Amino acid sequence: MTGTLRPERPSESSLPLLEAAGLAAGLPGASLLAREAEARGYFKRTLAQQWQLVQEILAEHLRESGAPEEIARAWGRLPGSRVKFHLPGAWTRVSLDGPPGPALALLREWAASGDRLLGESLPETGVRPWAERLGPDVVAWMLPWAADPEPEVRRAAVVALRPRGVWVPHLDWAVEAPALLLPLFDALREETDPRVAGALANAWNDVARVQPQLALELAHRWRAAPAAPLADFVARRGLRSLLKEGDPRALHLMGLGELQVEASAALRGGAVAQPNSSLIFDVELRNRGAEASAQLVYEIELPGRVAGRPRRQRVQAGTYLLPARDRVRLIVRERIFDRRAAPMLDGPAKAVFFLNGRHCAELEFRVSRSGDPGMGAVEEEMQG
Repeated sequence: MTGTLRPERPSESSLPLLEAAGLAAGLPGASLLAREAEARGYFKRTLAQQWQLVQEILAEHLRESGAPEEIARAWGRLPGSRVKFHLPGAWTRVSLDGPPGPALALLREWAASGDRLLGESLPETGVRPWAERLGPDVVAWMLPWAADPEPEVRRAAVVALRPRGVWVPHLDWAVEAPALLLPLFDALREETDPRVAGALANAWNDVARVQPQLALELAHRWRAAPAAPLADFVARRGLRSLLKEGDPRALHLMGLGELQVEASAALRGGAVAQPNSSLIFDVELRNRGAEASAQLVYEIELPGRVAGRPRRQRVQAGTYLLPARDRVRLIVRERIFDRRAAPMLDGPAKAVFFLNGRHCAELEFRVSRSGDPGMGAVEEEMQG
């Protein structure tokens, strides 16, 4: 369900499956779910709006049942991930006015089931409304989740409290005062599961975007403590926005200092690239100094939908070990898209490369649907 990233159509609707699940769980009026959803404009809504509507309707029927928890538990025991995707959101809509203990306990049980699709919806539709209602007090409720043996439970705690939402609004109190999340972060310093570590790094990066000094201090503290399995990965990924921007404090913290490097870049295939094609750059780094680590970041500037207003995308390509007084050749690939959501005009474009935050090379090319060059590629070499 989450993989389509587009609204459901009548031919692929999950509504009949939800009706069958509701009947099996004893939900009153389950046979009318599809009709109710369609009457409220289900197929005219965006995907996120369809999810919200289904959860609202399910919550209404759960309230009418008189035994919402009993039916919700029965629904949660049914086979099939797709029919349980909306269950956390519906349950939280019903239980949000009551005490948090029993409601969160049931959500934790579902998170511990290991159902991946259920785990995708549970943090944002099930737990996050509690984070909004309880405010910073929710951190104390999530600390036992952070110690749970099931990684999906630990991941749910992090995703639910992530300051900047993806499918849901930002969590205002966490954006304004991200230091309140530090007890949860520190509780997961010894994390060994990659999915949990990735979620933690995403939340950390959110913190770095609003309070970079706090994120840097946390990274320094983590790296100064005894080694933990994924602590360095989380810190590096958590600072990725600062590293992409070339923040000298983040670069220094990650051991990425000044370089004596000459760099050059060339675009394969000539000076013209067509929309929806892959750019392939040959990058050569010539190290004139001692062995060093170098983080390569590149920025692609493309014509936007309005003339004179280009769009830019900065990408962290990776960190490379540069042998002393030697050269390293790299291949960088980047696909340029021309979609309805991000159209582009024909016109000039360029790629700019950075090593450890310093501009090291750039080249110009042209985006053209016709393949007409219009201008030549310019290769530039600079002393790093």
